[in-house]
Amino acid sequence: MPTHVSPEQVRRWIDDGAVREVTEHDDEATEFNFELTLSRLPVHVIKEETWGPLRVVGKTGFDADRVRALLRDDDDRQILLQRLGPMLAATPGFYTFLDGEGNGCAFRNAESMQTEYRIYPDEASQQALMDGLMATASGMRYVRNTLAAMLPNRVPAETEANLDAVVEDESDRDESTRDDSAEDAAAEDEAGEEG
Repeated sequence: MPTHVSPEQVRRWIDDGAVREVTEHDDEATEFNFELTLSRLPVHVIKEETWGPLRVVGKTGFDADRVRALLRDDDDRQILLQRLGPMLAATPGFYTFLDGEGNGCAFRNAESMQTEYRIYPDEASQQALMDGLMATASGMRYVRNTLAAMLPNRVPAETEANLDAVVEDESDRDESTRDDSAEDAAAEDEAGEEG
């Protein structure tokens, strides 16, 4: 027999060791809507009706001009679909490509991709919820990483600052190594001239 899953129960099921920043959104269209951060990605747990399923929803935006150009190019889009296909098939639930208005569309016209996993009341548990959250976040991360890998000269935004620091450190190290080498060579030349 189906059971009612309350927002309090869902909140208790969310593993705070894996999930960050749980926020409840007030929305008249839903019974509850929790937004949480998992692996630095926003994922929602939504319940629209008292006896309805829990919806675990993730959305990946294709908002950069270079990503849109990639999707509009027939050859690049085919390569991208070949790379994403196995992940999309393995991720529980379903996915939908959305246009700028949030309507389903062909991949070439997509502005975002939404993944959704539904947990029905008679199967709801902490394990089912956390499995759905983890799978959704993993799928979103895979899509983002694949897009980043396919974009020429693209450095993921979260690593740009770290990469800049590493490049500066390496430049400083290279210059100091070059200076030391130059000084050593000059000292050897002077010693050779004296001897």
